[in-house]
Amino acid sequence: MSKIYEAYRKRAGGEPDLAMEIGRIGGVALYPVPDEDQRDEFSQLANRLLDLRAEARGAVIAFASTASGEGASYVSYNAAMMMATVYQQKVLWIDANFQSPQKHLVHQDGPSLATLLQYPERVEDLKLTSNPLLVPGGLNLTAVRGLFADQRCPDLFRRLADRFDFTFIDLPPVLSTTDTALMAAAADGLTLVIEQRGLKREIINHGLEALRAKSVNVLGAVINRRSYDLPKVIYDRL
Repeated sequence: MSKIYEAYRKRAGGEPDLAMEIGRIGGVALYPVPDEDQRDEFSQLANRLLDLRAEARGAVIAFASTASGEGASYVSYNAAMMMATVYQQKVLWIDANFQSPQKHLVHQDGPSLATLLQYPERVEDLKLTSNPLLVPGGLNLTAVRGLFADQRCPDLFRRLADRFDFTFIDLPPVLSTTDTALMAAAADGLTLVIEQRGLKREIINHGLEALRAKSVNVLGAVINRRSYDLPKVIYDRL
């Protein structure tokens, strides 16, 4: 068990009520609070990602699916919530999915991703008014896509790593645009989100090849919307 999680349990006086903790963060709620089983899985994911943070800097982690509709935004958002509320890390969540942006974040205060890409020094304007802090892509993100391959992108990520413990970046599906691999290559790593019901080996392999071609550090895969041919209790004992 993570030392951070154990310390949190002591502070909370036992097992934390994750639904209550998430309700305290304020800000914009992009998705409903997950159920108990889902919260456990997101907590385990956040726990494993903790090891990616170095002592002297934070970690920048990208999330993407191979194809659209597999739940990368949902997974990255809830992982950010768990990292912030359970593990008490300073977390930034960025909507970089210019193909399907989060409409509720358009009018958020502070610089958008598009602005930060143009002016990386504006990272200093990001204030942790809620944890995690949610940053929109910006109305002109599509117009500045050329900066994904520019030196300003890794420069921006370095500045974010200096300011936040974890930065989670929600990207478009890997096979829908080469921009996903370009941005993921500037991050510390990418977590691939795969929907089990749509699991196709050839599609996944194609996505992995596209990522490796850009030297993306693929951290692993998260299976979303699992189905169980046997009762789930049996799987839990395996």
